[in-house]
Amino acid sequence: MDTYMSYGFDKNLGATEIGLTSLGCLSVDGTPRCPRYQNDCNIASTTTCMITAMSDFPETKAEILLAGILIASTHASSIFEMHGALSSFENAIQATCI
Repeated sequence: MDTYMSYGFDKNLGATEIGLTSLGCLSVDGTPRCPRYQNDCNIASTTTCMITAMSDFPETKAEILLAGILIASTHASSIFEMHGALSSFENAIQATCI
């Protein structure tokens, strides 16, 4: 039986994995792909990756946002940092609106 990485709010392959895959953090089989993820990933790089991913995969914007929130909540050291992350994610969404 294969063991897949499962981050987030669901037990099976789902929205979180779709978002992480769209961001480039996971390969399609659930293995880590991005060397930054869980290493030196930070909120600023997550926002940059979100803008790129939302432009490349507009049909998965909700899943990308969910993955970004998961990454930010994992790496934020305070509620103020999390608030700043959410503000930058809002800007990422606005930057990719058509």
